[in-house]
Amino acid sequence: MVEPSLDVGSAAQRRVQRAARNAVLALCDAAMLVLSAFIAYLTWAAPERQQSPALYLDLMPLVVLFVAGYARAGLYPSLGLGPVETLRRVSFVTIFGFLVLASFSFALQLPHLYSRVTFGIAFVLSLFLVPLGRVVLFYIARKWHWWAEPVVIIGTGRRAAHVTRDIKKASHLGYRPAAIITTGTTAPAGRELEGVPIVGGLEIVPRLAACGIRVAFLEVDQPHTRRILDGLQQSFRRVILLHEFDDLPVEGVQVRNLGNLVGIEYTNNLLRPVNQTAKRALDLVIGTAAFIVLLPLTVAAGLMVLLIDGAPIFFWQRRTGLAGRIVHVPKIRTMRRNAEDQLTEVLDSNPAARDEWESRYKLRQDPRLIPGIGRLFRRFSIDELPQLWSVIVGDMSLVGPRPFPGYHLEKFTPGFQELRQRVRPGITGLWQVTVRSDGGIEEQEGFDTYYIRNWSVWFDLYVLSRTIVAVASGRGAS
Repeated sequence: MVEPSLDVGSAAQRRVQRAARNAVLALCDAAMLVLSAFIAYLTWAAPERQQSPALYLDLMPLVVLFVAGYARAGLYPSLGLGPVETLRRVSFVTIFGFLVLASFSFALQLPHLYSRVTFGIAFVLSLFLVPLGRVVLFYIARKWHWWAEPVVIIGTGRRAAHVTRDIKKASHLGYRPAAIITTGTTAPAGRELEGVPIVGGLEIVPRLAACGIRVAFLEVDQPHTRRILDGLQQSFRRVILLHEFDDLPVEGVQVRNLGNLVGIEYTNNLLRPVNQTAKRALDLVIGTAAFIVLLPLTVAAGLMVLLIDGAPIFFWQRRTGLAGRIVHVPKIRTMRRNAEDQLTEVLDSNPAARDEWESRYKLRQDPRLIPGIGRLFRRFSIDELPQLWSVIVGDMSLVGPRPFPGYHLEKFTPGFQELRQRVRPGITGLWQVTVRSDGGIEEQEGFDTYYIRNWSVWFDLYVLSRTIVAVASGRGAS
């Protein structure tokens, strides 16, 4: 029997599990909305307006409107959505929902006088807490075997192996590779691909569908792809074609019907003036606010450097910025004043340290750091706080490729060096929040290339939210 070996249960069980998943997601979203309202009430309506909680409890049933909007936006079960697209959809529905509430309560002048400030606080909190609730839920749910939707991978080539690895790592997609099948009629007994069993050939597709599997991934470079695809569409609700398009952008891609041809439309977000303006506005608003809030910490850190290792407190790095323009990036000094001499001694006497330096341009155990505070400042990125001023004056962006020194840039391919110059260097970036300092040259180039080619304001908001979590935990920093 196929069912026991696949470990997906029956079709009826899968229907119950899908309903349970949707219900849990909806309850999580509703709970975050209620929590936002509760915090807003305690923050303003209760202490400042002395309003009764019953006044706002009357509005709680309207949470159903938000849940209905999330459902209409495809967020239940949200299978296959990346984090950036999920954030965009959640934010749009949340904004629209509060606009509807504002229209009913203020424009229509309902009997109760609700606090506009309380509504504003609840709105801002909802934009933050609803996505955060989903992140926490998905982190917890990755341990639930029933949570993920089982899928079948059709093909045993490089693309099949790649997508199998990615699905297993990306729990937010909601998929779980349950089986691999070949494009022929037989499969080698006992074989696996990336830890997933190869259970047969195309002849078992109807039995897989009968088990409740509704999603299939197909390598499109296989012979007779059209014939195979026609058969798959009769058994699976969704068939996803696997193909590589080099470094073309994938966020926001549109499929166009061109008669008997399929057109794939890509938008170069970097060339859209409205996006560049929005990114700069985001930098100014968030960067200025962060600079003001974190100024006391920056001053305190500078004084600690002065007391322990003397002047100077800051140092300035000469880096390549937007369009190749030279910029000077400020940092709080974390290394001793004779750091370069110490580096030379370490690399000459320690071959392992030299190998690590040549692959990552960092040392996990760096003897040059100022005792007591150097490693602490780096772990929590305190040394980079002065760069908020560079964001305000326009030399840097909050999110972008890191402003590396020349000897580091030379390790990148010429094409990537040119691509980097299309955006301002950033305080944080995709590769920092994904692998932090554990990544080498290849990871840095890969993640930064993906970010630049798929750049959007929503992508920046996603990276910034991941940065807060990564910095607070000190994960992977050195």
